[in-house]
Amino acid sequence: MPRKYIIVAAICILLVVLLQLVSSPIKKLDQNLQDAMYRARGAVEADTNVVILYFDNDDITSLGGGTLKRNYYALVIDVLTKSNVAAIGIDPFFGEPSIEYPEQDNLLSATTAVSGKVVLSSYFRKVTEGNDSASGGPGPDVAGYARMEHPALRGTQLQLPFLELAQAAAGVGCTNITKGSVARLPLLIGAGDRSIPVLSLEVLRIAAGADRTDVKIGRSVVTLPAKGRMLKIPVNDDGTTTLNFPGPLSSFRRYRCIEVLRSYQLRQLGVAAPVDLASLENKIVLVSIIGEGRSEFFETPFDAQLPSVAIHATFLDNALNGRFLSNLSPFVEDLFLPVALALMAIVLVHRFGYARGGSLVAGLGISYLAVAYLLFSTTNLVLPFAGPLMLLLYAWLAPLLYDYFLVEKDVKRLESEKEGAEGRLRESELKLQLLEKELLDQKAPQGTARGMELIEEIKRYKEEIKTLSSQVSDMVQFDAAPSRTDSAVFEGIVYDSGGKMQEVVDLVRKIAASDANILILGESGTGKELIAKAIHNLSNRKGKVFVAVNCGALTETLLESELFGHEKGSFTGAVKDKVGRFEYANGGTIFLDEVAETSEAFQVKLLRVVQSGEFERVGSTIARKTDARIVAATNKSLREMVSEKRFREDLYYRLNVFSVELPPLRERKGDIPFLAEHFVKGEEGSLSLSSTVMDAFLQYRWAGNVRELQSAVMRAGIMARSDSRTLIQLRDIPEEIAAAAKGEVDIEDQILEILRNKKFSRSSISETADELGGLNRGTVAEYFRGICFNHFFESSWSHEKAVELIARSDDAEVRDRVQKKLREYLANVVEGIPSGRDFEAAQKSLRPKYKNLPQRYHTILDEVIRAYLQGRWR
Repeated sequence: MPRKYIIVAAICILLVVLLQLVSSPIKKLDQNLQDAMYRARGAVEADTNVVILYFDNDDITSLGGGTLKRNYYALVIDVLTKSNVAAIGIDPFFGEPSIEYPEQDNLLSATTAVSGKVVLSSYFRKVTEGNDSASGGPGPDVAGYARMEHPALRGTQLQLPFLELAQAAAGVGCTNITKGSVARLPLLIGAGDRSIPVLSLEVLRIAAGADRTDVKIGRSVVTLPAKGRMLKIPVNDDGTTTLNFPGPLSSFRRYRCIEVLRSYQLRQLGVAAPVDLASLENKIVLVSIIGEGRSEFFETPFDAQLPSVAIHATFLDNALNGRFLSNLSPFVEDLFLPVALALMAIVLVHRFGYARGGSLVAGLGISYLAVAYLLFSTTNLVLPFAGPLMLLLYAWLAPLLYDYFLVEKDVKRLESEKEGAEGRLRESELKLQLLEKELLDQKAPQGTARGMELIEEIKRYKEEIKTLSSQVSDMVQFDAAPSRTDSAVFEGIVYDSGGKMQEVVDLVRKIAASDANILILGESGTGKELIAKAIHNLSNRKGKVFVAVNCGALTETLLESELFGHEKGSFTGAVKDKVGRFEYANGGTIFLDEVAETSEAFQVKLLRVVQSGEFERVGSTIARKTDARIVAATNKSLREMVSEKRFREDLYYRLNVFSVELPPLRERKGDIPFLAEHFVKGEEGSLSLSSTVMDAFLQYRWAGNVRELQSAVMRAGIMARSDSRTLIQLRDIPEEIAAAAKGEVDIEDQILEILRNKKFSRSSISETADELGGLNRGTVAEYFRGICFNHFFESSWSHEKAVELIARSDDAEVRDRVQKKLREYLANVVEGIPSGRDFEAAQKSLRPKYKNLPQRYHTILDEVIRAYLQGRWR
């Protein structure tokens, strides 16, 4: 795996650690996503064994207003006790005895004592995290649970019901609920040598008929026996349990206390009552006040204002049904899972690239959310969201950012190198200008020793300028000219839509739908098999098999067995029957590559199957028939082989119903930029080609055609990446190809020579492009523009001398054409630029004039503009 992915993976692990340090926003985001999971799941019916009885504000007003008298609570307890409920939890707090109505306190205490099922509420004024053994105890009058071995929560200043009432109760539980995280209910709060349970846990114990000593408190779970089964309550590291909300308040079974009391009175009179008190038998009942200003409310995924009593009801529902939410271990949740997902994302991006890999990473994230929802809704397991998804996003973006900064670094280095090379180039060009001016001014006649010396110096400087121009061009990314025709893709074949391959594609589209045999002609590496596959995919047989056989890679005996199959025992090694390729391709297409390599004897056998579709397996006399379309290919001239009696004429005509001839790459140079860019995109990393490399590609002969070009790009990509570069330069490509850009073959000389031969006619640009192997017309035009600037510079800004050097003709008409083109190019460059303007400012405004011009002429264009601003030419 490349170094960048190792770096990204290491940073992923570091980010996991950093995310733990900024856990607050992560937890907030997790909570928001968890709420979305709740809403997606929807509300479920709460356990009907849990019942909420309540007084609302209207009830209290009808009963006299102000503080609700305690005798009403005594009445509710009495009715519930007589209804044989399992346990009664009283949510309101009775901290001080009533001075005004002591008889009501006595009644409430007596009723509570008689019931033996009442759990009263208490609360700590302060709850903190940590094992502080110095915390004060709850007092001798309250029986708590055994002290937790490692209590996560400690309480101070426990507020208890008044003494007489507390002593009458079956139990006391605290009602402390964390406002910021209502889903995590404090289960046991340490106080001195005991642990005070939450109100709902104590109510559950009473309902289960368990003794306090039966409650087993472990590090991660609290268990208590309940009528033949063991209830398990998970405990988080912070001493809380995570509630699983079934829904809003309406999902719970609930009645107004007034209705219950009235129903009891009506039942005593033998009248039908609104509440069936018999249905409360063996139920767990929580009694509370639900009213604005009289009770505490909490926000949950289903309810913006859920009363505190419903929080305790949720705990009871979860305990009875074993549906508390659970989490993975901290190691898995905080480290293993995020890192595993990030590494998977890194592998996907490394394997499939940024675009497709990004889609797969997005799919991985969506799949993770789907699995998280499935686990939540079916097993109550909660997976972390924010951390893993953030790392997943980072793992996709990080390699892209890494490449971006690498490219930035590479660009800065190249800019520095380019500035140095351009400086040396400018110095050499100015020196050349002075030398040529001295020679043209005849200060040193050509016949003298000084004249000969100047000529040699001029030659040397021209070679140096050519080398420096190539170096500068090798530091600039190749930029496709907008005037170039568009690229096209046909069944995996990339080509210039205005070039020779377009004719091939048009022909294939016409003939593919028929069942006629087709002969594909072309040199090795031109893409004959790709064309054969395109024919198959465009035919009516596209849903059937495509079988390719290289006839030149097998001996005649093996080829016969491969194509026609053989019977068991027909020759040594034939241990079982074998289906041949013709038989296997029945209904589809068979591609016979290098068909010219077959012997005359084999051609006879091949003729039969081509002609009638009949063949016999090796070692068999049973004729078999196949309906396979035959597409043959060769890199040789079958017509010549037929005339030389080396290939059967009748077989040739059977195969050659239609022929498709693929031009070699050297004859369709317009395809080269598109193909090269396509192959570069297929390489790993953000690679690009330099202008010099593209020049070399355009000038090289490509004996191996497209296959050789692909190999050259692959090699160059490996070499560039090994130097941590993103720009493929001349040093990265094979020497024989690089030689084309080092002056051994100069495209400038080729273009100028062909234009001269065509006398610079109106169609000469297009004709030159065709003669150079399908080179793009726009490319030829830009080279000629640069040639004109170069000769104008070399002629010391003399139009006449420049025209003479370019045209090299005494024909006045030819010279006029060149003169017109030169003036057109010069006028276009300086249009709207007044003389005397600062060169730097002018150069910035003229940037578009450089865009499509080959890099080798950029410095020359600088001098043309500078000379114009200095008034040296008009």
